[in-house]
Amino acid sequence: MTAAEKLRARMARSKGGWRARDLDRLYRGFGFEYRKGGPHTVYFHPRFPDLTAAVTHASGTLPPAYVTDALELLNLLEARQVSEESE
Repeated sequence: MTAAEKLRARMARSKGGWRARDLDRLYRGFGFEYRKGGPHTVYFHPRFPDLTAAVTHASGTLPPAYVTDALELLNLLEARQVSEESE
């Protein structure tokens, strides 16, 4: 299990108390790239550019919705990867 997979599992158990840097590690660990602009960092996957997420640059803990959205996005990524492999 990779560090990103371990982080994902911890986030799935508890969605509160995470920071932007934690989501950065998560997204980048699953192959997402990013660009910074304005008050957000936008993450996108190079193979599936429509899979995107915006994370605020806030220095404190983020609302749990950011983690929920990240976990849903990673589920979509995995489904697409499986679908692509089975073709």
